[in-house]
Amino acid sequence: MTQEKIVALMEEVKEKASIKEKPKKWNKYYGDMCVRIFGEFISKEIPDKYTLSSPNAYIEGFPTEFDLLIIDKDASPKKYTNAYCPKDVGVGIEIKARGIFGRRENLEKIIGNIKGNFDAVRNDHPRIDFVYLTYEEVNCTKRKGSIQYLDETIKILEPYKVFCLKESRTVEEIEGEWEKLVLYLNNSLQKGDS
Repeated sequence: MTQEKIVALMEEVKEKASIKEKPKKWNKYYGDMCVRIFGEFISKEIPDKYTLSSPNAYIEGFPTEFDLLIIDKDASPKKYTNAYCPKDVGVGIEIKARGIFGRRENLEKIIGNIKGNFDAVRNDHPRIDFVYLTYEEVNCTKRKGSIQYLDETIKILEPYKVFCLKESRTVEEIEGEWEKLVLYLNNSLQKGDS
């Protein structure tokens, strides 16, 4: 039910902003919108002792910007930054509106950069988990031999979890993805508490 609401809201906002007519010109706007919509819904699904950072947050000691962080409710960023102390961070979330696209030879490097950012933090702070969340991604290609972007992302980001709400070519929802994300986030937060 929540996934259907998110998809309906995303499509409504895209329509109002004319994003469907000129999608490439709206990439940054659409991405920001996606982060904020996902954030609104994620904040309702996590335990009360946690909250979400504002978009584009950092973990102290790392130069990487994360779309959202699930942080302790009482956490506050370091002065003059949006950087949180690692002990206050439970989960980092990388969000994409349309997933990642690129030539086959560049795809591993592009997605590998995201994994490298996750790994850098996990190497020093193993209790912090990370997920990759995309609104829509290609996984049903038109031609044989074309890139199944969602499958590639899942494979390259392993062991990190990937969640996608909608297949972008067929425009079909990927059933149950939101529920899987919520369950994973809550389990991860619970493990980090122990």
